[in-house]
Amino acid sequence: MRFLAVFITLVVTLCGALPARADWLRLRGTHTELLTDAGEKEGRRALNRLEQIRAIMPSSGEDSGRELRVVLFDSEKEFREYAPGQTTSGLYQSGLEYDYIVTYAGGELPRVVTHEFVHSLLHQSPAPLPRWFEEGTAELYSNAQINSKRVRIGKELEAHMNLLLARPWLTAKQLTAERPVMASDQDETESMFYAESWALMHMLNLSPNYRDHLPQFIALLAQGMDGSEAFRSAFGRDFEHALADLPGYLKKIRSVQLDIPPPAPFIVPQSEPLSEVDAELLRADILLRRGLAEKARALFEQAAKDHPDSATAQAGLGMLAMTQNRPGDARRYLEKAIQLDDKDATILFEYALLQRDAGAGNERVRELLEKVVGLNPNFGEAQLLLGVRATDDRNYDRAVAYLHDAARLLPRQSYVWNALAYAQQKVGNYPEALDAAQRAVRTASTDEQEHAAEALRDALLAQVSGKSAR
Repeated sequence: MRFLAVFITLVVTLCGALPARADWLRLRGTHTELLTDAGEKEGRRALNRLEQIRAIMPSSGEDSGRELRVVLFDSEKEFREYAPGQTTSGLYQSGLEYDYIVTYAGGELPRVVTHEFVHSLLHQSPAPLPRWFEEGTAELYSNAQINSKRVRIGKELEAHMNLLLARPWLTAKQLTAERPVMASDQDETESMFYAESWALMHMLNLSPNYRDHLPQFIALLAQGMDGSEAFRSAFGRDFEHALADLPGYLKKIRSVQLDIPPPAPFIVPQSEPLSEVDAELLRADILLRRGLAEKARALFEQAAKDHPDSATAQAGLGMLAMTQNRPGDARRYLEKAIQLDDKDATILFEYALLQRDAGAGNERVRELLEKVVGLNPNFGEAQLLLGVRATDDRNYDRAVAYLHDAARLLPRQSYVWNALAYAQQKVGNYPEALDAAQRAVRTASTDEQEHAAEALRDALLAQVSGKSAR
């Protein structure tokens, strides 16, 4: 749901004096906010690692400026209250406004946080990548060795190597499935999926027989080519052949020094303490994101009772009301939150949607959405809705401007590209419209999205062909 994709920004500075908890801190990096109760040393350790990985990862295109929020628990036990499984060490979720990572402190922190961070970087690529590609890349960079003199990637991951040597491998069909399934235990299947994906991406990135062709493979995927065909075209052999090469490659696997300068040390700004109520509301927010609304309710209600001037607590109650389809209560809570803090883009965005659904006039809804993007220009969904409204008003030049920003911020959302293609068509920019329509086809995640994008693409192709024939 949309509120789960955008809600974590609700941790705010409260009005009035509140007791500070020394064990919860906020640290800031490049497009990153880290919230932790593990102490400043662990927080800086995690944030420095993210800045290093950001500096060495190949660029996936224009920096969208999307925000990332990292929640670092000191206690593994507390982290387990939010984790989807007992073996999970960290979780990553992409939202329409920003991404977030939740994990816990410990010896594996640099590897775990790197893995999840790579997911956030790959998600900014213009088209979806195969799951084996994304998970394998995240594992490949997870134990990157970075110091003041050199950068090395590809150090052997012992657990993966042991698994690959001891158990049957997944077939090409199983590895390329969205969720590979075997007759054996599912946890073992997932472990083998990660191990085999790591080995494959190790070879594709670092083997002389493959590494020079990897950029072409990525480019062909971005152009919409089928994964199997793109692999064959780029590497000159099919996917099954590559898997057959893996056992021989593993016998001589080694790390490789990258021909790039080591990143300069990142100076983490001074940390800021979180108040006790902000820390409790942060926990409530994570529970809400994980679909644990009843647990979240108790925290939100207690916070609202103890701190009636907390905009965050009032907004949290509004989000809970939305999950229960109580729009009237949701509007009431959000109106009170806005009275307390009218500078929170997320609260204003959700309130704008409630007003729209209640039949408010176009001007009022547009006013609210424009205030949202004024507060946060990287709020992709707000840019999209403003673009769609401008299209409906036949203000196509304005629509194109909004939708360009939305596509930059939400490059994997087919409906954004479809909206941009339509607006471009209306202003007569047929080559740009056709390109956007083709991107809408490539990023479609449902049959409905694919059919709509193909219909618009085919209509544009006919228009372009007709103009060329004249």
